[in-house]
Amino acid sequence: MKRDFPGHVAWSQAQMNGDHALAFVAVKPRSQDTELHFHLVYDGITFARLSDAVTAAEGALSKILGFDARDTPVFSSPEC
Repeated sequence: MKRDFPGHVAWSQAQMNGDHALAFVAVKPRSQDTELHFHLVYDGITFARLSDAVTAAEGALSKILGFDARDTPVFSSPEC
């Protein structure tokens, strides 16, 4: 899932890490000389299945309100 914001593009991402999965939001500022950043969401929570991590990452992506001065996502929920 992908969302466009003024100045940024963000999308959900999930990856297996050994026997568990992690949920991320990937962020790319639109300026050409910046790098892609991955933000671990739901810190401290792992998922038994990759599909569960994908669902969690999509949920976190839907809660992005905007970005701070360091291009870090600002979420509507403190859980993210």
